[in-house]
Amino acid sequence: MIRKVSKIIKDVKKKGDKALIKYTKKFDGVRLSPDEIEVSLKERRRQAARVDKKLYDALKEAAENIERYSLKELEGCRGASVSKEGIDIEDIFEPVESAGLYVPGGRYSYPSSVLMGAVPARVAGVKKIVMVTPPGKLTPGVLSAAEIAGVDRVYRVGGAQAVAALAYGTQTVYRVDFIAGPGNSYVQKAKVLLSDRVGIDMFAGPSEVAVIADEFQDVNVIVGDLAAQAEHSPDSRSFFFTFNEKLLEEVRKGIPGDLASQVNLALVKDIEEAVEEVNLIAPEHLQLMCMNDSVKKIKKKVRNAGAVFVGENSPVALGDYWAGPSHTLPTGGAAKYSEGLGVRSFLKRIPFIKCSKSALKEAGDKIMRIAEEEGMKYHSLSVKRRVLKD
Repeated sequence: MIRKVSKIIKDVKKKGDKALIKYTKKFDGVRLSPDEIEVSLKERRRQAARVDKKLYDALKEAAENIERYSLKELEGCRGASVSKEGIDIEDIFEPVESAGLYVPGGRYSYPSSVLMGAVPARVAGVKKIVMVTPPGKLTPGVLSAAEIAGVDRVYRVGGAQAVAALAYGTQTVYRVDFIAGPGNSYVQKAKVLLSDRVGIDMFAGPSEVAVIADEFQDVNVIVGDLAAQAEHSPDSRSFFFTFNEKLLEEVRKGIPGDLASQVNLALVKDIEEAVEEVNLIAPEHLQLMCMNDSVKKIKKKVRNAGAVFVGENSPVALGDYWAGPSHTLPTGGAAKYSEGLGVRSFLKRIPFIKCSKSALKEAGDKIMRIAEEEGMKYHSLSVKRRVLKD
């Protein structure tokens, strides 16, 4: 796969739009002319206007929920301010100048992915937000979400070629500083291969959920939640943990046959063991479907999860479409060291450091000693010349 993705990237870098047209025909079966790569503002608005009112209202309110949460997240992005004996440090957070959002195609179209990427970017202050998605998935719903979220430009290209176009720019596609969004293995591999040129959010693998439940939960609800995650793709995974053998067997019987190979069921001795297993998996989504006392115990012990859904009335779908935090979350164990997409993903911390003359004089000998240890004579000299001045 790496060889194939590398070839696509090189082609797009060298040939630009011509390569996008070639690969769109090859992989999507769609013939594009150069002026069809970008979806014009007129077409975007015309297509978006076709969306039914109920869907539009739902997307609009979902965007408001995401924006409300993102604004609160932005409030928390306050940098450190430290002063010590004449050395003052102030952190300033600046947004990336431009961001490209990959909106996946695959089995379905995903207006929710537009909102979950574009709204946090806009709240962060990104000046230019562009979007790519496979041509067959440019539905009225997706374009309506783009209008609601404030996407500046939309391109009907997908796959590794779209990621390469965002990283290098083409005659039509705007080059960006940061790329975010889920996609298939080719898309994710392209993001990784291009991460020395452009910022990326994460390597997003197959979707996954872990569910911890006690005997007081509805079996049909549990089965539905495990199946909901498995339906994303054939390599999506669902994990179920319970300390009740009867519940385990009832859930096993309820799993649809075509999804059975994607669902892992485990009987554990108690809550502590269930949480230990979850922390090892570090799932994208974790559902806690237990009585309140048990939930309180579990919450204190969960260390690794992309997002946690607490109680029987909090399905993963609530987070996928509605609650506020982005549904682009770490997968494949990455929740052990990373977090989901959000406002902070689009911000850069820049420390401003100011030192007084007396403070530099006080610290100068120590700084020079460390620089000399590392063989950095001009580093040492840059301090020495200031300290000896006057």
